[in-house]
Amino acid sequence: MYSVDHNIRARFTTTDLPRPDAAREVARLGDLGYEVGVLSGDSPERVAEMADVLGLPREVALGGQSPEDKAAWLEAHDDGDTLFVGDGINDALAADRAFCSGTPAVDRPFMPARTDFYLVTPGLGPVTLALRAARELSQVVRANLTFAVIYNAGAVGLAWAGLMKPWVAAVLMPTSSLLILAFTTWALSSRRALWKS
Repeated sequence: MYSVDHNIRARFTTTDLPRPDAAREVARLGDLGYEVGVLSGDSPERVAEMADVLGLPREVALGGQSPEDKAAWLEAHDDGDTLFVGDGINDALAADRAFCSGTPAVDRPFMPARTDFYLVTPGLGPVTLALRAARELSQVVRANLTFAVIYNAGAVGLAWAGLMKPWVAAVLMPTSSLLILAFTTWALSSRRALWKS
């Protein structure tokens, strides 16, 4: 409020705006099958308004949360698959409790030191990209393991049956490694890359 001689000349209000890409990234995370929620120390009313802006149901946007409340919520709901992203000292306990935690607050040394990762670019886009990359890498690892089990089971079966000569086994062993390496290189190549630096 601004006044002159006890007469109010102007009233000022402030509001928190989400990061410019927040609603888009929340939608992308939902499209990828992730459940997104908000744990905030702000008033429940402000958090409900923010949930509306982000396109989140109000029931997953909890306001009035103390640092201990946030940590307790994670303790009760984390099945070893929760990612927590916070940017303030009041998020430190929750970051410690989450299975994985990150922060966009690289300018405040207390959070990057307590989290598993930190974002060096503005916005939340890197979180979505990292989760997509992790999902693709997981698929590649599963495919590699499946191939290795089938390949080796077949080779061992043939060797036990006496149908494979030692020199054939010696050739097949590095061949399987080269095939897995070639598949991994192809699967993670730049033509399939999620982002380029």
